[in-house]
Amino acid sequence: MRGGIPDTGFARQLQDHSFRGKQRQEDLLAEVARYPLVNEMWENKIPRFDQITTPAYVVASYSNTLHTPGAFRAWRRMASEQKWLRVHNSQEWPDYYDEANREDLRRFFDHYLIGADNGWEHTPRVRYALLDLCGGDQTQLPADQFPPGDVAQTKYYLDGASRTLRTAPPAAADTAAYDTQGAANLVSFLLGFDEETIVVGYPKARLWVEARDADDMDLFVFLQKLDAQGTPLQEFTVPNQSARIHDVTEHGATILRYKGSEGRLRVSLRELDPAHSTDEIPAHRFDRVAKLSPGEVVEEKIELMPVGLVLRPGERLRLVISGRNLFGGWMPGLREYAPANRGQHVFHTGGARLSYLQLPITHR
Repeated sequence: MRGGIPDTGFARQLQDHSFRGKQRQEDLLAEVARYPLVNEMWENKIPRFDQITTPAYVVASYSNTLHTPGAFRAWRRMASEQKWLRVHNSQEWPDYYDEANREDLRRFFDHYLIGADNGWEHTPRVRYALLDLCGGDQTQLPADQFPPGDVAQTKYYLDGASRTLRTAPPAAADTAAYDTQGAANLVSFLLGFDEETIVVGYPKARLWVEARDADDMDLFVFLQKLDAQGTPLQEFTVPNQSARIHDVTEHGATILRYKGSEGRLRVSLRELDPAHSTDEIPAHRFDRVAKLSPGEVVEEKIELMPVGLVLRPGERLRLVISGRNLFGGWMPGLREYAPANRGQHVFHTGGARLSYLQLPITHR
């Protein structure tokens, strides 16, 4: 469950296909139905990161909706002073079994488990990837932190009139909206670049939203890279690029084909968790419900999955907001979550309600 949205497709697949041993197992589907809000049971499933002090070798990617947020969160929050992060550009299994990466992990274990003097301590604390999505990915880029220290958090304001993202706040108030039952239940905003720009780190959307004829909203936010002709760019994360892989990733299976960064939130669960929220990364409590009143406009902050993208002159980013998961499930064969949205979703921009996309930007 991400963003307070009970997307139980993976848990259902595990249960339906008997991916379990012969003994009794926990019934996650029943637990989600019985306890939709965070309580002591769910809190007991969260690792005590402040108690993790052992050396850690953390591997993450930008493309696994199931694992990516948790991998980065664990690396950020664990208390160990000896922790390393390596962000790669592929699906995790080809990366893990690559012999060079296996040897890298051996050096870590040899150093800490048998005391080998192999120079591991000089390994950069962070090694990250930048995706080009046109065949020019960069990997193993060294840094002392993630995002790298030269990144500046930059706000791009939504303009409902022009459907663009702007560095200057629009003075005039406007709106953009869609009918949740319509064929095209989405709105999007474009951001162009006239010089090479790197986006690496944690994106965030701050939106002023209103539900018409409803008291709640399930929102899905996507960030896509477009080429100079406006075509969305994607990239396979596995060596197998056969016709069957094309078929199963046409809609969904984002673990196998990277389509962009994604975030989601149920608006009634928008209250932030002050213990873990930062300016870069909003964290939510998910333990209380605040439904919307008719005509009420509320502010919400949505965490998007980490990104590492290179944008060249003429290329663009497209911010998409929708009432459904346009990218589909993260794994082939998952039953898709069906939102219970109804009415209109309205997004306020400009004036006193400045909706924006915050991006970690650098120029090198």
